[in-house]
Amino acid sequence: MKNKLIIAAACVSFAGCANLKYPGWQDVGIFNSVDGMPCVDYGKVEQCTDTEKDCKEWFKKRATIVNSNAAVMHRKGRTDSFTGRYFSCKDGNPIYKMPTFSKEGYTTGSNTVTGQAFLTQKGGGVVTCAGNPVEMHPNTEYFNQLFNDVANGYAAIEKLSQDEKNLLKTSQCDAQGNFEFHKVPSGKWVITVNVSWDVNSVRYNGFYYYTDSQKQGGYQTKEVNVQEGEVNKFIISQ
Repeated sequence: MKNKLIIAAACVSFAGCANLKYPGWQDVGIFNSVDGMPCVDYGKVEQCTDTEKDCKEWFKKRATIVNSNAAVMHRKGRTDSFTGRYFSCKDGNPIYKMPTFSKEGYTTGSNTVTGQAFLTQKGGGVVTCAGNPVEMHPNTEYFNQLFNDVANGYAAIEKLSQDEKNLLKTSQCDAQGNFEFHKVPSGKWVITVNVSWDVNSVRYNGFYYYTDSQKQGGYQTKEVNVQEGEVNKFIISQ
């Protein structure tokens, strides 16, 4: 017990708690890019809204949680919002090369893709994606990272080139959760759709009761293989 009290006192007096909770965080590197460096992408992206200095420290500490030793940090526009992507960078790792855009194999197509998206609630009810947009993008390293970045505020669809935009398919679910895409090139694709609903509940805050709602469900994805001359119909559910 005495040793624990000594450690606690040291934390308070010398701000050593962060070092105990995030061991080695001060040695984590913050970079603008790791392209050409021996690094492995951990595929994890996070947001920080604070000063640049505080966000750098935050990303360093967060990196230790995923056993990363490097983070690429970018400012989102002119705001005080920053995005960090985590990497493991050390000798012996393959040289990291940022994914680049290519439309090879996805230039033209005449396939029709149809499908339905829904989720079954615990009570047996079925909720569809009615009215929600459906997106379809090539299942390539470049587009998978792009959509992950867009979802995390790291990139904006509006800034894509026209060639890139031409390979992004959008549709909308009808009341039954059905969707349809046209002129889709053969190949591997990823379909993304939001199937969610509100659950109302009554809460008590110690003074009065009030109603609240929470979102359930969420974005669903499915990797599909579109083939010429086949019935390309896909069900997205869990």
